[in-house]
Amino acid sequence: MKLYKLLLFIPFIFITSCDLDREPYGLSNFWNTEADAQLGLDAAYAPFYEEEGFGRGHWWVGAASDDMVINRSKGDDEALTEFRTTTNASSGQFSNWKIMYKVIRRSNDVMKYAPNIEMSDKNKDIILGEANFLCAFAYFHLAKRYGGLPFYDYNKPQEINKPRETKIETYTRIEGYLKTAISHFEKQSLWTRDKGAEGRPQLGAAYGLLAKVYAHWGKYNEAKAAAEKVINSGKYSLDKTNNNGYAHLFSPAGEKHEEVLFNLTNKPVRNQGTVTSVILLSGTLSGGTGWYYFAPTKSLFDAFEKPNLTSSGDLRRLVTLKGAGDDVFFLGKQTTLTSALIKDMSTGYMGTKYSAAYNDLTGWNWETGADVPLLRYADVLLIHAEAEIFLAGGGPNDRTKGVAAAAASFNEVRVRAFGGDNSKAISAPTFNDLVKERRCELAYEDERHYDLVRWGLAKEVYAAATTASDPRGPRTFDPAKDAHFPIPQREIENTDYLLVNNPNDGYSNFK
Repeated sequence: MKLYKLLLFIPFIFITSCDLDREPYGLSNFWNTEADAQLGLDAAYAPFYEEEGFGRGHWWVGAASDDMVINRSKGDDEALTEFRTTTNASSGQFSNWKIMYKVIRRSNDVMKYAPNIEMSDKNKDIILGEANFLCAFAYFHLAKRYGGLPFYDYNKPQEINKPRETKIETYTRIEGYLKTAISHFEKQSLWTRDKGAEGRPQLGAAYGLLAKVYAHWGKYNEAKAAAEKVINSGKYSLDKTNNNGYAHLFSPAGEKHEEVLFNLTNKPVRNQGTVTSVILLSGTLSGGTGWYYFAPTKSLFDAFEKPNLTSSGDLRRLVTLKGAGDDVFFLGKQTTLTSALIKDMSTGYMGTKYSAAYNDLTGWNWETGADVPLLRYADVLLIHAEAEIFLAGGGPNDRTKGVAAAAASFNEVRVRAFGGDNSKAISAPTFNDLVKERRCELAYEDERHYDLVRWGLAKEVYAAATTASDPRGPRTFDPAKDAHFPIPQREIENTDYLLVNNPNDGYSNFK
């Protein structure tokens, strides 16, 4: 079932079972049939579509990076992303926390009830594989932000006020969910999904996410092995359409390409998609429709290699962000941007990665129908290259060590960015090359800040900023205090202070 269809019928079925802290009411006859199990699984996807899910909720921490700034007055979030507070009063982050625990609770309900429902082994494995994947994905999203987390146990549904587990315990649980998902998917050799199930996870998504979990954990042998499961399957490839596959991938024509391992599929209809596109859109340019919440920095603009006499430059830049002098194709016409047309973008740039759907629309819809890729094959290739570099002794402590073993995975991504120009390949990529490549490939995909933190570079990079590259100027990042964001204060209060920030060693590090 296409994910956008979920929003049409989920709310009236699960209206009273949204949160982690409550049992379903009025559903005594539910969880009896395969259709019930499928509907329960579909309900687990629905929170991702909310405004503070992957409408804009994933970008509140993205603004802590050097790629983007909060472009509207949001004092609580600005204090957090400038590392000026240890109290998380962000309403957006609190909503995102609740949304992810909705996914976790609903996924757990599927894990609890689906095994006892009569259906084919194939359908049961797919349903349980998806439920475990979704649970892992939601926990990993939160673990990257907050470190050690409280965990829900469907065998003890009344135990909802629980303390944080350590970061190692948290990642071990996430690893377990993904291994269980892989076990179910492998029983059915589920490397691809049938038409109508586009966007839903399969073995590529499960192994790919596991590779990322291991990379964040610093387990590079395991990260390499998991990434190679995806690469060696032969089921996935990068979009290279017309020598500008990156632009094709982030367009309605290409958004369901096999490069996208896990995807939120959308329709350009109110309440049948996310508001992701309009969040980044200039209000001035769109006659007041755009929300212009986040603006790309000059630092991000400068990260992309520019055209010269021998190269067309990094083609990803014009997909990711645009400024004065660049053309946009919206509502059936070409417009050359001027500073006046995007005067509400404080940096002079507008994020355009999710805007191509406006090309085919006749009005400034809030929901453009643009899919939101949550895990891509390109990310897995770069995780593989990262693992090869670290295992060969490269990394933050030896940033210029070239590693030929990383070249194949690394260059598949890099050469695509230059329209297939093989002269841009690097025979022995270094850690510095990897840092730049991940930044340019994954900008606005909620990776940059977490990458800098896990590599130990955040303090150095944020301190080196200037007001010319980032209007915030240099920021003071304390690796001990700021490795993770504080847990939302309202959630701490909801637990009667059982949840605490900055606890003993082990909650914000792997000790």
